[in-house]
Amino acid sequence: MITVISSILILTACSNSSANSFIGTWEKVDTEEAGCRDSFVFKDNNQFEVQNSKLQGGKLLTGTYEHIENNDYKFNYSEGTNNFTIEVEDQSMTVTMAGSDNVCEYNKID
Repeated sequence: MITVISSILILTACSNSSANSFIGTWEKVDTEEAGCRDSFVFKDNNQFEVQNSKLQGGKLLTGTYEHIENNDYKFNYSEGTNNFTIEVEDQSMTVTMAGSDNVCEYNKID
């Protein structure tokens, strides 16, 4: 019984730490990469803000995101939805929009 409870606590701690690794502001590494969003801000309760690049219209989008599977996430906002593959390692994040070969790199700034 104690082993089962310990396992559940460890799994819960691990899953919470990976979810919390998203929280914060992420800025684009290569400011010249026009095909990438300028920044992502991940907040509590799966809320987000995305600053599109000037090429993408420069609009700030807000909404919610949900985990689909593995590193795939669905972003829901008033303009519609987008699916992204997101990988976070320490203070670095890579983002690829579904159907695109363009890999965007970001650094966490807070």
